[in-house]
Amino acid sequence: MSHTDIWVIRHGETDWNSERRLQGWRDIPLNEAGIAQAENLCRHLNKDFFQVLPQHIYTSDLQRAYHTALPYARANDLGITTLPGLRERNYGILEGKHWSVLKEYNTIREENLAIELNQEEHQAESLQTFYDRIRNTLLDLATQHVNETLLVISHGGAIDMMWRAANQLPPNAPREFTQRNTSINRLQISHDKKWSVISWADASHLDELLKQTN
Repeated sequence: MSHTDIWVIRHGETDWNSERRLQGWRDIPLNEAGIAQAENLCRHLNKDFFQVLPQHIYTSDLQRAYHTALPYARANDLGITTLPGLRERNYGILEGKHWSVLKEYNTIREENLAIELNQEEHQAESLQTFYDRIRNTLLDLATQHVNETLLVISHGGAIDMMWRAANQLPPNAPREFTQRNTSINRLQISHDKKWSVISWADASHLDELLKQTN
């Protein structure tokens, strides 16, 4: 059956990641650790990682995603197409604030819950709007690239929504995996729009980076 093979990777670390601040649509750059993660990711992917090499690279239009893809794109002479549809959730007026500003923070942390936000109060995306945006963006890519392999660089929350979509879970389903910066995920979308998770939250290559820095 024809399908699109999609490798999805979370962007590298930013200062706001390490400070536990809500980034959302704020265009925060990679920090030194994030730049090293992007370079390490490139080396890892170039070690015969792919059975079929990606023909296209898509990233969120936020620089932390774009610059995570850049080393691999340059090493393999591939262009990068940026898509606003791959952005992280819009957290509205909460962006830049520590996660703990949310009253439900402790519950979220303990139970890995997805939290609903008040669109009027927070000026943020609802879970359903976020879910629909991510799902539709990947379905559009699958329709455009039948029987091709794609490399997609996105964000932790967005990748959680991809997991929920692939498993037909609701947008508020608990998170089942931790997406470390530059974690690697793989899913396939068939021509009749059926999603299959092949592998998820692979962070084994980060051990290589840890060895290099010690």
